[in-house]
Amino acid sequence: ADGTKVWLNAASSIRFPVVFTGNERKVVITGEAYFEVAKNKDMPFKVEAASSEIEVLGTHFNVNAYDDEASIKTTLLEGKVKVSVPAFADKQSPKYLLAGQQSGVNKEGKILVTDNVDTEEVVAWMKGYFQFKSADLKTILRQIARWYDVDIEFKGNVNLHFTGQLTRNENVSKVFRELALTGEVHFNIDGKTIIVSP
Repeated sequence: ADGTKVWLNAASSIRFPVVFTGNERKVVITGEAYFEVAKNKDMPFKVEAASSEIEVLGTHFNVNAYDDEASIKTTLLEGKVKVSVPAFADKQSPKYLLAGQQSGVNKEGKILVTDNVDTEEVVAWMKGYFQFKSADLKTILRQIARWYDVDIEFKGNVNLHFTGQLTRNENVSKVFRELALTGEVHFNIDGKTIIVSP
């Protein structure tokens, strides 16, 4: 109702009131979402994502809070945000992000900030792509599994890293054929299960 725009990635959800009332605008997400927040300095916008809370006045940012990821990542494209972990407020002070920075909140509530993040890679999902820069195969396959709603099963140890871009509009079998072009990994599709082997 306030004019904020939100894009949701696969296997993601958002909860928000029909109309914001009181002294803040609060939404709750699971999975991954990209926000373009309408400015309203009198009513801060807050995003609750698992154990993290992100507070903004008006900005563009991405939050990745999937349960199967090692940390909750907030990436700022424009503006300024404050990232905090309410459950660990006595141990961890909030961090303020500037454009191009990314915070990662681990399971213990520690916030780590990274500078000069490749924001194009972070928001490639909004443009219909999987985009990777030296990403390990398991990270890539978690994204593919969510998008295509498949299960991944590993047979043996596969320790590969990929750089590149794949369209999300392809048939899942073609995506795996492209990843297999290295010759170092093989994929067998068995219904909704993808078996990965060296």
